[in-house]
Amino acid sequence: MALQAPNLDDRTFQDLVREARAMIPRYCPEWTDHNLSDPGITLIELFAWMVEVLLYRLNKVPDKNYIKFMEMIGIQLEAPKPARADVLFRLSAPQPGPVTIPRGTEVATVRTETREAVTFTTDEDLTIVPPVLTYALTTPDDSAFEDCMPALNRPERHVLIFEEVPQPGNALYLGYSEDLSAQALNLTIESSVEGIGVDPHDPPLAWEFWDNDYQKWSQLRLEKDTTRGLNTKGQVVLHIPHGYPMIEVNGQSAWWIRCRAVEPREGQRPYSRSPKVASINSQCIGGTVVVSESVRITGEMLGRSDGSSRQKFSLQNTPALPRGTGETLEVEGDTPGEYHQWQEISDFSYSRLDDLHFTCDSVTGEIQFGLSIKELSGEVRQYGMIPPAGRQIRFTSYRCGGGVIGNVGPGTITVLKSSIPYVASVTNLEAARGGTEPETMAHAKMRAPGVIKACTRAVTADDFEFLAMEASPQVARARCISRGTPGMGQDSSTGVVRLMLVPVVPLMDGPIPIQDLELTRQGQEEVQAYLDERRLLGTRLEIITPKYVPITVEARIKGKAGTDFEQVAAEIERMLYRYINPVHGGADGKGWPFGHDIYVPEIYAAIYAMGNFRYIDEVRLFPVDPETGERGEAATRVSVAPDSLICSHKHDVTVIE
Repeated sequence: MALQAPNLDDRTFQDLVREARAMIPRYCPEWTDHNLSDPGITLIELFAWMVEVLLYRLNKVPDKNYIKFMEMIGIQLEAPKPARADVLFRLSAPQPGPVTIPRGTEVATVRTETREAVTFTTDEDLTIVPPVLTYALTTPDDSAFEDCMPALNRPERHVLIFEEVPQPGNALYLGYSEDLSAQALNLTIESSVEGIGVDPHDPPLAWEFWDNDYQKWSQLRLEKDTTRGLNTKGQVVLHIPHGYPMIEVNGQSAWWIRCRAVEPREGQRPYSRSPKVASINSQCIGGTVVVSESVRITGEMLGRSDGSSRQKFSLQNTPALPRGTGETLEVEGDTPGEYHQWQEISDFSYSRLDDLHFTCDSVTGEIQFGLSIKELSGEVRQYGMIPPAGRQIRFTSYRCGGGVIGNVGPGTITVLKSSIPYVASVTNLEAARGGTEPETMAHAKMRAPGVIKACTRAVTADDFEFLAMEASPQVARARCISRGTPGMGQDSSTGVVRLMLVPVVPLMDGPIPIQDLELTRQGQEEVQAYLDERRLLGTRLEIITPKYVPITVEARIKGKAGTDFEQVAAEIERMLYRYINPVHGGADGKGWPFGHDIYVPEIYAAIYAMGNFRYIDEVRLFPVDPETGERGEAATRVSVAPDSLICSHKHDVTVIE
C-alpha cells in the first residue's frame, strides 16, 4: 500500500467560518445579527479565506520536502531533447575534389503563415569525396569470384554480371578505395538489352552493403534506377549509410557494395537471361549528415567576475543542449583579450582549489563557479577555482532548442540557411524524431523511487531496463535477458547481459515497417555509453533488437443489418493494428509483452469488445516471414521465443451479411 502524506491541517473555508461563528456567543454575546449581510460576518469570511490560503501553503511543506530530498540524491529535471534527422546535401554537379559541409551548418523548414521556421544544425562535418572504383567482381554463389574490372575498362566488351540464366545469389561486387559512408552515390551504367524477361520497373535485384552492426548484407536506400533492370544506359542513385565499413572480399580490402539477383516475389517476373554491362561510372552527387533541431549561439558574453564564492551567471538562450567538443566557458586571463577554457562538471564534490571547473544547468541556463565551505575544524575549504575579480567571462558556443516542435515530417527540411559552395539543395528523406519537451516535476517524482532502487548502478535486470529508459528518449521499452531468463537455455553466456530495446514509434492505424522498429545507431550508442558507466566490471552488455514476428489476422464477421460493413471492417482492422503493436499494444496498452505467444481466443476477445456486429464467424492467424513477407500456415497459436516480439503485418477483416 502506498504511503499517504498527511494533511497538516484539513480545515476548509466553511469549517473556519463555522468555527468562528460558534465563538461569537462566548466572546461577544451582544452580537446577535449573524446574517451574511452583517459587516462582522463579512470580516469573518475574509479571515477564513486568508487562513485557508495559509493552510494550503502549509500542506505544501511535505511536497517541498520531497523535492528537496530528490535534489539531495542528485535528481534534476531533464532538459528537452532535440529532434534529429539525416539531411541530404545535394551538389549542383559532381566535383573533382572533396566538398566539406562544416559542423554547425544551418538548415530549416519553410516558414508559413501559421508556423515559424524550425532551424536545424549539422552535428559533425560532412565531406563529399570523389569515388574511385578499384575492384569489380562477379560471383554465382559468394564462393568463386571472377575479376571483371579489366573488361569494364574496355567499353567495347560487355560483362555478363550473372549466370547465363540468373539464379538467386548471383552478384556483382563493386569495391571502392575511399570511405563512402554517408555519400549519395550515382552510378552511370551502360548496358545492353540482354536481361530479358523482367518487368523493367520491378526487376528482382537488390543493391546491398555490409552492415557491421548486424554482420550481414543489408539493403541500400535506392533513390532511383533508370536502367530498366540493367537493360539500358541509365543511372542508379544509392544512399550509403553512416558507419559503412571496409571489408575483405576475395582477399581484397575495400569499401564494397553489391548488386544481387534475388528470389522473385509472387507475381514478380524473373530474368530469363543475364544483363550485360559495358561500363560503370561512379560519382558522388551529395551526402547525408545528422542534424539536430537547434540554433547555435557563438561568443556570448556573460559578464565580469566579482571574485566571490558561488558566483552565478545565466545563458541568454535556454534550454541549452548538451555541450559538445569546443562548447565550453572561457575566462579572461592575465593578458586582456586572452581567454582560457574551463571544464564543465556535474558537481564540485571532487574539485580542488585550482581546478578550472563550472556547472551549467541546461534547463535554466544557470552557470555556477566554485564555492567555499567552512569545515568543522574552522578551516575554509575551496571547491573549484573562483575567477579573479574583474575578469571577463564568455561562452565559446552552445546550442539551444529541443522539444516536439522539431519532429517534422520527411521532405520538410528544405531551406539552406548557411551558404555552402556547390550545394544546390537540402532535404530530409525521413521524418525528424526524438524531440521531447522538458521534464515536468510530476515525471521527476515518478522516477525518483526507481533512481533510489537502482542507486545509479546496473546490477539486476530491472536496473538495466530502468536505466536504459533513462539513457535515451528514443527508447520506448526495454527487456533484459540474462543466463537465468526462462526459455533462453544456454544461449546467454555467464556475465553477458543482453538488452532488447524497442524505439519510440507513433501510434499507427496500419503495419509498422520492421526497419522503424529498430533503434537508431545513435540511440544504441547513447544507451551503451550510459550503461557502461553503471554496469559491474565483470559484466558485458550486448544491445540487441528483438526478433520481430509479424502476424496477419484474417477475420470473417457477421454484420448487423443497417450498419456500414466497410466501416465496421475498417474499425476492427484499426483495433487489431493497435492491439498487436510492440509499443502501444497488448491488454494494458503498454506494448505486446516480450516473448508472449499470440492465441486465437485473444483475438476473439479483442474483437468482441468492439460490439458493433452480430458475431464472429472465423478468425485465423498467419505468421509472416519478415524478410520475404510470405505467410506461413494458419495456426490457432503462434509461439515466440523470449527474445522475440509480436507485431502486426497486413490484417484482413471481412464483414458479411
